[in-house]
Amino acid sequence: MDDKIRIELTDEQKNKIREATGKEASAIELTAEELEDRVSPRKKFV
Repeated sequence: MDDKIRIELTDEQKNKIREATGKEASAIELTAEELEDRVSPRKKFV
């Protein structure tokens, strides 16, 4: 299941992205797993 979750950015977030990368972005799209990894990172043991 690779459904993407779309998060619309605020004007402040858009400005920070533009300042950091020089690129425009109005939203980010992540899979549920990618979002979970960013919200609650887990240590991955090898």
